[in-house]
Formats: sequence, structure tokens, C-alpha cells
Amino acid sequence: MFKEIVVVKAILLIFILSLPSLAFADCNMAFRYGLLIAPDHIRFMQNTRTFVQINNDRQLFVAGEWVHLTDDDTELLQQYSQGLRKFVPEIVSLAVDGVEVGLSSIESMLSGLGSKSQQAEWQALIRETTFQFMSRFVRTGEYFYLAPQSLNELDHFLNRELKPQLSNLARHTVGAVWGALRDALRQSDSNFERTDNQGLESVEQLVDNISFGLDEKAIELEAKSALFCQRMRELDEIETSLQQRVPLLSQYDVVTEKN
Repeated sequence: MFKEIVVVKAILLIFILSLPSLAFADCNMAFRYGLLIAPDHIRFMQNTRTFVQINNDRQLFVAGEWVHLTDDDTELLQQYSQGLRKFVPEIVSLAVDGVEVGLSSIESMLSGLGSKSQQAEWQALIRETTFQFMSRFVRTGEYFYLAPQSLNELDHFLNRELKPQLSNLARHTVGAVWGALRDALRQSDSNFERTDNQGLESVEQLVDNISFGLDEKAIELEAKSALFCQRMRELDEIETSLQQRVPLLSQYDVVTEKN
């Protein structure tokens, strides 16, 4: 069982090492608060605390207090809210889809292998391995959450923090994994060569499938990186106008440009 878990870890490492770069090197736009987009409201959050809430794109609550808005204020709030509704789910979905490409391939490979308890352990391992990434993005039905971060920080997290750490682990474990797997097969399968080759081919096909899907997402993200940055600048301008009309919002600057 230990050897099987190590194999799953190696596959997950290979998958996460293939995560695409978001290519936001020239964009310093950031979300200072976490954003929760729901069908009937939007929340600006830190940890689990809500500081600003917009209901149905028309009602504004700041620090739990309802804010009276003029018709012009409401029109500007709608523009701001609808801009967030278009942008946040799109970037969350692109990130989550990239992860799900790998997870679906991994789960397909593991399907039917092992006992129910082993399957449960593998599923727990998948959740644990991807937790750090997924804590920045959540998509559940019509609900989307984007954690506080800049577009640059997201790129840095994926390519300068996560990848090197996992790359070091992979270099030290992948060779040992296949050595352990071959030893296990020699002890348990009289037709070792056939089973060993089939196992290696399955993993190679898995990596090919993951790489192909993630490459498609990388191209899509690369094409949209400038557009995303421009959208955030436009949202920042709307937010500034709204803050001038509703001074209470000034202390909750959600969209900002980092120096």
C-alpha cells in the first residue's frame, strides 16, 4: 500500500509540474480582498469576514450597514458589480479547469484499482496535494471565490514557488518509485515484463493527456493575460469613481495597482 501511495504522489507531482504560466509579468493589478461571487450577491472578504456586500447588483452594505444610493450611484454600482461578475468567474474557471484536466486523468487511471479504502486514501491524497493551489480558487456550481492576490503573485506562486519545490521532490522520488514498483511486480506477477511495460505505457499516456490539456489552457491564458490586466484597470477606474460618490468605500480598496 505504501508503494501505491508513493506512485500516486509521483503522478501528482508530474501533473502539478505541468501547470501553465499565466504570463502576467507586466501587470501589477491585484485584488486586495477575497471575492465571493454568488448568484444574488458579491462579497469582499478577508479570511471569513465580509467587509462589503453587494446584493442583486443594486444594494450596497459596508461593514454591515446599508448605504443609501442615488440613482446615479446605483447605476455605477451595477456597472462595477457586473464587471466583477464577468471577470472573476472567468479567471477562476480557467485556473480550476487547468487543475481538473490533470485530476480527471489521474482519477481515470486510478479508477477500479485497489480496495474502497485504498480509493478513499488516494482521493484524500489528491485533495491534500492540490489544497495549496485550490485555496486560491473555488468554483462550486454558481459560486466562485478568488483569494486576495495580484496577477503577478499568481504567476510567481505557480512557477517560482510551487514548481521548484515539487521539481526537487520529483527528482528524488520518481526514480525510486519505479524501482519500488518493479520490485513489487517481480514479487507478485510471474509475467513481470508484460505488466511492467503496460504500467509504464499507462503512465506515459497519462502524462501526455495531462500535458495536452494543460498546454491548451496555457495558450488560452497567454492570449487573455493582457485582456485580464486591462479589465482590472477598468474595474479600478469604476471603483475609484464609486468611492468618490460613496466615501465609506474608500477604506475598502478592492482593486488596486501594486508598486
